[in-house]
Amino acid sequence: MLGMNMEMTARELAVRSQETILVDIRTAPEWQLTGVIEGAHLLTFFDARGDADPVAWMAELEKVASPDDDLVLICRSGRRTGVILNFLHRQTDYCKSRHLDGGMLGWLEKGMPVVSPEAP
Repeated sequence: MLGMNMEMTARELAVRSQETILVDIRTAPEWQLTGVIEGAHLLTFFDARGDADPVAWMAELEKVASPDDDLVLICRSGRRTGVILNFLHRQTDYCKSRHLDGGMLGWLEKGMPVVSPEAP
């Protein structure tokens, strides 16, 4: 891929520092189905049809994370965030960003906690 480790395991994420910024890029129905990782910012990238507006999404991302932040993206399995990471690393200054290995499925398989998407 891109020479640097772009993945964070569920166990690494579970003991992450408070400075780690989580961004869950899934859709609202996905958040409702599984819950979300506490503290995650909910910023859908691809809609239900698979369409995306990277410019609008980047504007929202910039409100919660800078390129220097420890940013970890979350999706269902890691496929969508892998695509987004390639975009971020190649076309933006967010070169340190990573994603959750195995996505929410991997997180849940490890028995890690989730909260309701409405929770603060």
